[in-house]
Amino acid sequence: MPSPEQMQILWNLSDTVLYAEAVVFIRHLVYDEECMPLPASQVTGLLNISNASSYAELDRFIRHQRDRNWPESRKDVKTFYTELDKLFATMKNKRLRDEFHLVQAKQNSKETIQEIDELMALLAHDFIQHLIAENGLLAVEKATERAKRGR
Repeated sequence: MPSPEQMQILWNLSDTVLYAEAVVFIRHLVYDEECMPLPASQVTGLLNISNASSYAELDRFIRHQRDRNWPESRKDVKTFYTELDKLFATMKNKRLRDEFHLVQAKQNSKETIQEIDELMALLAHDFIQHLIAENGLLAVEKATERAKRGR
């Protein structure tokens, strides 16, 4: 269980760093990579797994979605999970200790590994919530654009 100090850092990170990065992440995919916003089924699945699981379970879900043989019409979903996997790997392997200072530089003991899993579950959950909110805004924006073109 994270300490009160770690929780305060997490809350601050969520409001400042994670929110901004989630917006940049999904906007990059939609505007720069020309992906469609995530469909409702993916949003629901991702949010459910981030609410109900450990980070290890979330990581397995993301990798499973990344490695699926998506049809051409759903290649954007594969792109999304590929990029999300990279982002979370960097967060777990580097930023958690070096930038966020949430884990003391110790050996990878069983306790440290468990602490990292718990912290990553919380960070990933907040990131995903911010990402899904922005994804919803982009989905409405894209639907409005399609409706205007259809007139």
